[in-house]
Amino acid sequence: MKILKLSLVFFILHLFYLHQSNADNLNAIRVIVNGEIITEFDIRKRIAEAFKIAEKKYSEIELQQKKREIISDAIDELIDRKILVQEAKKVLLADPEKAEEIEKNLDSFVKGAVEEVGSLYKFYELAHKQGINPLKKRAELKKDLMIEEIMRGNVYRKIIVTPKEIKRYYQEHTDEFSRERRLSFRQILIKFSGYKTKEEAKSVTEELLNRLKNGEEFEALAKKHSQGPHSDEGGLWEFDEVKDFRKDLTAGISNLKKGEISQILDSSLGHHIFKVEEIIPAQTLTFQQAQDEIRNMLFREEFVKKRKEYLKELRKNVVIKRYY
Repeated sequence: MKILKLSLVFFILHLFYLHQSNADNLNAIRVIVNGEIITEFDIRKRIAEAFKIAEKKYSEIELQQKKREIISDAIDELIDRKILVQEAKKVLLADPEKAEEIEKNLDSFVKGAVEEVGSLYKFYELAHKQGINPLKKRAELKKDLMIEEIMRGNVYRKIIVTPKEIKRYYQEHTDEFSRERRLSFRQILIKFSGYKTKEEAKSVTEELLNRLKNGEEFEALAKKHSQGPHSDEGGLWEFDEVKDFRKDLTAGISNLKKGEISQILDSSLGHHIFKVEEIIPAQTLTFQQAQDEIRNMLFREEFVKKRKEYLKELRKNVVIKRYY
């Protein structure tokens, strides 16, 4: 009879979980990690930014697949975080000095944030405007510090990147440290769509080019007249942004020197005028220039490997139940 009652209890609980799993229910239980719950809300909060980025990059069919991957990765990350925090609590419970040090670091961080904005009132006011609960934020920060503490002893200290490894990587991957010529520029774009005729747009562009030749500031004219991206910043395209710019147009200014202004270049959008701001010549980094980058890259690779091994070991003593 007792066994029957227990079975009935588990059956009712199971039905409760199924009922709670409705995707529109933010309190729906998705995962239980050693008795601690991960809800639908936790997952949605985790994936929100990644979804926005994916929606800009992928078509409908690819987007659905990418969203499934994002959700799966987010759930794994949330489970890993639960496991690490639970392990950190055990470690700190056995070491009061470390626990006290984390509290001091936490207080110091919050104090610094308050001083930066001017007052505790201002701190809470800004947090409220950004939709942040300061107490919850403090609790999450504490978890970050706790995780960092156990990572230091169980992951970071086990990572060794030797000078020999760094040198060997450079010798075997020298081509990775070749840098193409790069430039940044300012642009004035006069769109055909902004004028009754293409001839009128061309006339306006020619007038602007003449004003530039007569010494007027490119940045000021771009802010006032350009109809292209970054007009508020004087038409400036930084180095990292230029790589995504139209290749046919960048090819048209590739021979310009720093500070030179182009002739009028045409595209399907309209007429363009460019001014080259900065040029970084093509080069191959020396070993001395590249070694810090290599060290950091090898460290990150080893960190991912050691962290995975550490979590695999911790998972042996963890009960994980999924409801999705």
